[in-house]
Amino acid sequence: MKEKHTMYDHIRNFLLVFLPGLFLAVLIYSALSGRWTKPVKEKSDTTPPSIMLTRDNRYFVQPGEQYEEEGYAAYDDTDGDLTKQVQVSVNGDMVRYRVSDSAGNITIRFRRIPYAASPDRTADDSPAVPAE
Repeated sequence: MKEKHTMYDHIRNFLLVFLPGLFLAVLIYSALSGRWTKPVKEKSDTTPPSIMLTRDNRYFVQPGEQYEEEGYAAYDDTDGDLTKQVQVSVNGDMVRYRVSDSAGNITIRFRRIPYAASPDRTADDSPAVPAE
């Protein structure tokens, strides 16, 4: 004898088959669309680059002679070698070195030009000064 199904039985069977499939489809779509992944925060670069000044303790500028650059190098922990981006300017007896990295961090260093009459050559170079 064949069982008689009521409307309730049809609705229940439909929901038992349809809802798990719908739930699975929503779950897969959400996972593939990235809704459940946490956004990746990029590390912000707050460390300024460094400028290393090369010096030769035997080099002095004689009065009337032109200053010849003793050498420098610039490096950033994120951008790497920035030596070619260093801006060098001479003002009086000071040489100014300025470099910035891709995040906008700036470092400025100064070097006093070593004239032959300079008695103390060891204190001529300044420490790195991160710019604001």
